[in-house]
Amino acid sequence: MKIHKMILTVCVVGVLPMVGVAAAREKPDVLFIAVDDMNDWTTLFDKDNPIQTPNLVRLAERGCFFSRAYCTTPCCNPSRTAVMIGQRPTTSGVYGNRQDWRKYLPDVVSLPQYFKQNGYRANGAGKIFHRGNTVGEGNDTAFHEYYKPKKSDISRFKSKTAGTGPWTPSRKERGNLNGYTKAENKHLAGAAFDWGELNVEIQQDEYTVGYVGDVLENFPKDKPLFLGAGIHRPHLPFYAPPETFKRYPFESVVLPPMPEGDLDDVPAIGKVMAASQDFVFKHTSNKPDDDAGSLKKMVQCYQAASDYADEMVGRILDKLDETGRADNTIIVLWSDHGYHLGDKSSCVKFSLWEKSDHVPFVIVAPGVATPGTRCDKPVSLVDIYPTLVELAGLPAKSDIDGTSVVPLLKNPTQKWNPAITTMGPGNHAIRSDRWRYIRYKDGTEELYDHENDSWELNNVAAAYPEVIEEHKKWLPEKEAPMPEKYLNAWIYGPWDR
Repeated sequence: MKIHKMILTVCVVGVLPMVGVAAAREKPDVLFIAVDDMNDWTTLFDKDNPIQTPNLVRLAERGCFFSRAYCTTPCCNPSRTAVMIGQRPTTSGVYGNRQDWRKYLPDVVSLPQYFKQNGYRANGAGKIFHRGNTVGEGNDTAFHEYYKPKKSDISRFKSKTAGTGPWTPSRKERGNLNGYTKAENKHLAGAAFDWGELNVEIQQDEYTVGYVGDVLENFPKDKPLFLGAGIHRPHLPFYAPPETFKRYPFESVVLPPMPEGDLDDVPAIGKVMAASQDFVFKHTSNKPDDDAGSLKKMVQCYQAASDYADEMVGRILDKLDETGRADNTIIVLWSDHGYHLGDKSSCVKFSLWEKSDHVPFVIVAPGVATPGTRCDKPVSLVDIYPTLVELAGLPAKSDIDGTSVVPLLKNPTQKWNPAITTMGPGNHAIRSDRWRYIRYKDGTEELYDHENDSWELNNVAAAYPEVIEEHKKWLPEKEAPMPEKYLNAWIYGPWDR
């Protein structure tokens, strides 16, 4: 708590000049919640799904749940970048995890920056932008864009955040919970690919939730606030407390359908994408079910980690209600992409198939969206930027992609365009109400009929040429090239070299 209060003091002191208290009071707050790697196998989408997300359901009951929302790309950095700068990869050229978008897009105004320019205080914690070498100083938190603390403040918060997450000192002593050794696979024996019951006093995301709660409780209500909360779960390592695992007894875990030969009708490029981390599926599927490193155990841990992420969201909502800010707060919740759990012979997200691209997306907009609304029109996460700008009454921006979904908040059944997902230059999926059409860089194609094939087991491209022609018109006409230096980044295969 001392750490939280210290950071809060840094945040609150030196607030940007406001346009006046009266004007500021008219602006709604924005609570911006990002969840990492959560797919659509949750009770938010269907009450019979195995992953229990009662708090996401509770959030959806306050506003509008977009049941067919899709990421711009199923890869962490470009997906988050697209949301935060309002540009698709085909516009920005950000296609991979190792690209530092700020270095070669220095003049782009990010979403929190734009709110700051219009009188808001922008704060945040957790994973909003991507980690690693893609965002510069402070990349383990949202601070590098939200505010500029001293390096010492960043260091203290980073050490607390990481020190109770996947890189705990105790892991070095005990090895991975999944039981893998370097002799079996160096990746699965590493911290980043672990899974299991993590029994520690406080976990990584709880520091983020604590910080966000402090801001909600203490930030002046007469000043508008843009507050980001980046929940790291259920991203690998799939950790959750023992109490959470009790809701997912191992004997009751159900695996996705995995018919033999499922990839026989998939073009070569699609198979290469699925194989980008094929060591996960190959090793886990060859283990007996009762082994700590089995596919069934991994799926159980993913489910528990997703449940734990939902609990974090619930704590944030509880604090929002306790502070009396809810009635004047726009809430948006989204996940950067989904995740395969053995379906399509994959345990990864880097594909143009449904389970990799389909994400939870909820908007609560008091006075605009009728509570409990469900919109079944396909929408893209790139629509978040223009939507928040409109809901907050800020000047419209003409230099961003996407379309504000405010019309769908008011009338969720009106006609809407398909959603586009990209995975590397030239590879795109078009998701309409019924169909998923995929066209790869070499011209090969896939088509899936979601009225009859929700797990996309049968590529019916040859049977519906007229459907393909109708969907082709949504393919991007122009595409920004990937910068040469990133062509051999680990996430890309031969199709981008």
